[in-house]
Amino acid sequence: MKVGTIIVGSGVAATALAQTILKADPQASVLILEAGVRVKTKDFGLWEQYMLTRQTPYDQYTDLPYPTRDMPGENKVTGAADVTLNGARVFAYGGSTLHWGGWSFRLKPEDFHLKSNTGQGIDWAFDYDTLEPYYCRAEHHLAVSGDSDDPLLHRSRDYPFRKFPFSAMDRPIADAMKKAKVTFSHMPIARRGVSTEPSRHAPCQTTGTCKYCPFGARYAACNYLDDLIEWNDWQGLSVKLGAVVDRIIADGKRKVKGVTYWDRESGALQDVEADRVIVAAGAIESAKLLLRSVSPDWPAGLGNNNDLVGRYLVTHPYFIFDSILPSNPDRLQAEMDFPTLVSRHFDSRGEQQHGKFVLVAPPDAVSFNLARQLQDGLSREKIDRALVGANKIQLHGMIEVFGKPENRVTNLDDYNRIGLPMTQVEFTKDEAFEDRMLRVQEKVAPIFTEMGADLKKKPSISWRTDHAASVCRMSENEKEGVVDADLRVHGIDNLYVISNAVFPNIGAINPTLTLTALALKLGDHLNGRGDA
Repeated sequence: MKVGTIIVGSGVAATALAQTILKADPQASVLILEAGVRVKTKDFGLWEQYMLTRQTPYDQYTDLPYPTRDMPGENKVTGAADVTLNGARVFAYGGSTLHWGGWSFRLKPEDFHLKSNTGQGIDWAFDYDTLEPYYCRAEHHLAVSGDSDDPLLHRSRDYPFRKFPFSAMDRPIADAMKKAKVTFSHMPIARRGVSTEPSRHAPCQTTGTCKYCPFGARYAACNYLDDLIEWNDWQGLSVKLGAVVDRIIADGKRKVKGVTYWDRESGALQDVEADRVIVAAGAIESAKLLLRSVSPDWPAGLGNNNDLVGRYLVTHPYFIFDSILPSNPDRLQAEMDFPTLVSRHFDSRGEQQHGKFVLVAPPDAVSFNLARQLQDGLSREKIDRALVGANKIQLHGMIEVFGKPENRVTNLDDYNRIGLPMTQVEFTKDEAFEDRMLRVQEKVAPIFTEMGADLKKKPSISWRTDHAASVCRMSENEKEGVVDADLRVHGIDNLYVISNAVFPNIGAINPTLTLTALALKLGDHLNGRGDA
């Protein structure tokens, strides 16, 4: 069997890329290989089950915890920071868009010049202006609701859908930020708002249960791929589930000729040939696949003759500041399950040297939980007193960290329940990180002060790998990275990587919109086009 293009993975990058290729050539043959299974979406029964149990149907397809005495786990970590994979990735059709929050930020112009500005890492192989038209296309692909008048970034096209209004829950934080002279704006989010423009996404009903959307209002790649298969006469598009790609087959030094995958249904190894192979398997699995694809010409793995594949791992430490709000006279409680207010005030050139950060007002910023109070059998009088009295108030955020060669991912010799090799994560946080967080706290404290809450304790911090990146980073030459400006693996003519792995850095914001823009740019390149 031979096809034109093999794409390994079925997430947002694979979906945007496949659509771009097939729009340009409806007769093209594109085979998507996905190791995971299908999880039913837009199902009212599963939504009701989630409402009762708070367990989503994709929970069973996420990473298991790291090894403990009583649980062997699927991954191994070394280093001074607990960079956990637990819950960070979804091994299923549609990938991590099954559980993402939809936050859809653009990187800022200075993020493309990290090395020039700070001496850290490397610069991107192009600048913001090159990617800007693809950001516009990506926002329409994902159906992003946002504020087109936000002056933070130059844009050549409006968001496809209007911004979500700030919630009542945002009011004390917004007022405090104004008094503290901290700017804020509307959260750009891939959750279709109100508009007359046609869209494949159902309109958001703001049910407050966005971890499992019963309408499909939040973008999920599996829904989009289903639509591409059903609505378009693209006979060459096919998706194979339960196809665990073991290795990419080299064809001499400068070419690959296909992949070998394990068919979970038949239990057999299968070879499939292709004119080109595109790895869209997420940051960690993309690097691991290149590393285990050895050949006489590539004894350390494809693209790894300079020992760079899997290195320079970065992610976003996610921090939560909380304090006690003395009273809650407006009876604020959570309205929705997604945030509507974000501050990129500290996502700035001035903060770049130390690592930028963003602040988000979570949908449950005031922690009062009416459902829990009712479940505990409290009377109306007690509930009212608790609601208007002292309550916890929170601000969440993400902070940028810089890539170091010793921070890396590799394959383990054992296999997980999906059939993929388990993951070895080596990560040690920078010695200056704690001091940096103290500086962050100093900048955030005035916001809490303006709300009448003292911020005295340190934040809780999660070193999760939801936003793992940079392990196959883009570079102008092969001595510094793994792929070039067109995302082609250095030294190999027909092998590409499109995942967060190619980011030289990820700034302080979620990577999905940038990844989608890169996928659309790659599609144009493969189609022989040089612009958006």
